[in-house]
Amino acid sequence: MVATGSGTRPAGSALGVDIGGTNIKWVHRADAAVVARGTLRTPAAGPAQVVAAIAEIAAARTVEAIGVALPGHLSPDLRSTTTIPNIDGDWQGFPLADVLERATGKPVLLMNDARAFASAELALGSARGHSDVVFMTMGTGIGGAIALGGTVLRGSGDKIGEIGHMTAAPGGDRCGCGARGCLETVAGGRALATAWSRALASRGTGNEDRSTGNQDRSATPEDLVQAARSGDTTARKILDTAATAVGTVLGSVLAQLGLSTVVVGGGVAPAFDMMRQAVEPALRDRRRLIGPVTLLAAALGPYAGAMGATLNATAQPLAVPSALPRLSAI
Repeated sequence: MVATGSGTRPAGSALGVDIGGTNIKWVHRADAAVVARGTLRTPAAGPAQVVAAIAEIAAARTVEAIGVALPGHLSPDLRSTTTIPNIDGDWQGFPLADVLERATGKPVLLMNDARAFASAELALGSARGHSDVVFMTMGTGIGGAIALGGTVLRGSGDKIGEIGHMTAAPGGDRCGCGARGCLETVAGGRALATAWSRALASRGTGNEDRSTGNQDRSATPEDLVQAARSGDTTARKILDTAATAVGTVLGSVLAQLGLSTVVVGGGVAPAFDMMRQAVEPALRDRRRLIGPVTLLAAALGPYAGAMGATLNATAQPLAVPSALPRLSAI
């Protein structure tokens, strides 16, 4: 056991869980290696059902601790949830750590999902060797994190780095946080899927499931990206609009902090490949102030948040491949 500010933290086997608006991803690490991982749909009925799902995963594995990453804010003691915009149910004031500890008999440590992603990428992935980095996660919404001096900043309630809730379209669509025009209402996965659904509806067409021919399947960000790659001008315009918002917000963040390295990841990050050409001009406009910006693709894939949750629950880092994919230097 390793002493921490929250008590003692096991140094061995741990379950890391990343709760998203669409899916729950989990990683089981033992002896500094990932021994299993998986994905399941996030229950729509609320936190009690999410706890039950995590407890079922934990019961099937031999773990000493559980780390949980969530897309929102926590109480100052990091034991309860407060603002969780993109997951169904009443999460305000829910004592997740205590309830999950009672359900599993294991110590539970909570953290924000973007900060979990950043912790994993900083220690094990694309950001290794960098001490000052801005991180952006693209999923159902958009998360962010900031590393300075080799440390991911968290603060009281784990609230530092909320890039997705910076204003990108003043007076725009209402965000789950309560504000209007947040970046994730323009460039988050849910926003991209909604924009593409509206485009298809305006044409009087549905979104076809190629495996069944069903025209009523809900559109996804992947459908939008595929359409853009196939030359659909409306799809391309949706991505360009999102990219301009991303570039503007990232440029402002980098200018404010004086940083020049960005790591991009998350389940919808493949859409960023299609956005990059429109993001780059906004970042070039900042070049005189902050110098060239380096964009790095996250190295740990869609399980980075879950890996970061295991790091928060244990003392030892994971062993990962050394390949560090780079998107571009602008």
